Amino acid sequence: MPTIMLPELRPMLHHAAGALRLPLDSADVTPLAGDGSDRRFFRVRRGADHYVALISPRKNHQGLDENDSYLKIGEHLHRRGVPVPRIFWADAARGWFLLEDFGDRHLQAQVLRGRSSVTAVYRKALEVLVRLHREGRDGFRADYCFDGAFYDPAFVYERELEYFRSAFLVSLMRLQIDREDLRSDFERIAEAAGTGSDRFVFHRDFQSRNLMVCKGKLGLVDFQGMRFGPPAYDLASLLIDPYVALPARLQEVLCRLYWDDARKFLGGSIDAFLKHYRWVRLCRNLQILGAFGYLGTSKGKTRFLAYVPGAWAELTRLLREHFAGCFPRLEECVETVAREAAFTFPTGGAQVFRDFAAAN
Repeated sequence: MPTIMLPELRPMLHHAAGALRLPLDSADVTPLAGDGSDRRFFRVRRGADHYVALISPRKNHQGLDENDSYLKIGEHLHRRGVPVPRIFWADAARGWFLLEDFGDRHLQAQVLRGRSSVTAVYRKALEVLVRLHREGRDGFRADYCFDGAFYDPAFVYERELEYFRSAFLVSLMRLQIDREDLRSDFERIAEAAGTGSDRFVFHRDFQSRNLMVCKGKLGLVDFQGMRFGPPAYDLASLLIDPYVALPARLQEVLCRLYWDDARKFLGGSIDAFLKHYRWVRLCRNLQILGAFGYLGTSKGKTRFLAYVPGAWAELTRLLREHFAGCFPRLEECVETVAREAAFTFPTGGAQVFRDFAAAN
């Protein structure tokens, strides 16, 4: 592939080369595939050395920005021994970063290739998760966080539950659901999920596309949204991840394995842990659907709609098995969506959903 040298990339590499005393100006540069964000990644190679260049335009020029959090949290996690890319050089004000190269293959691709035991590779993911939760909290500071430092009821309500209503139910599914229609159910969920978990930190997007497979090990990326909150949320993010769609029985096994490794520093009982896990799992499930709705409509990234049926199946199973009759208005909305979008089709569910979304 020919070298790509965007106007923004040339001055970035020039500055990085000067700071690191590396001859990067004449390096070979190739673009890397992005995902849900607007950031751009490039592989920078010179001889046997290779790096990843990240260009992330700054959004907040007055206060703390996502770029500041990426730098602060990335350096913190690296110091604590969490396997994140080393940041060799950065200019957060300009949104320029030169990073350690963790390769191209994420956990989703590794699993779907079918060349590794799913249980074995997820055990490795749990090792990374336990290390993050055990080591990441020491020295972590609220002023690292650009988007709020705590997973509290107000955050849960607006950024996960209301996000689901507005981005999924209203924008994508075109249902006439006002804020007040789900307020009673949402307030109960937010209070249960967002209370009493500020002793720990969590990633908030710990899923298969944010775990890179490199030299037989797993590395963690996209950590800039980390904050104080429930470790169980990250576990839910990994286990109900629609990009992989783990079987329910394997989810249960992995949940127990995590508890066995983490209980010494988490404290409490397994019953209390599992109870809170179900609450944050529900929030994560709704957040996932909201994100897919936003990406598929506002951002025009319709490829994410293919994962909606799997996320929807997880939601209906969770409501049926653990919250049946608890949230009447939410369950009514779920029944409406399931009926009109035909999510229950055993085959072709993704295409049925695309057709429904396009028609609305």
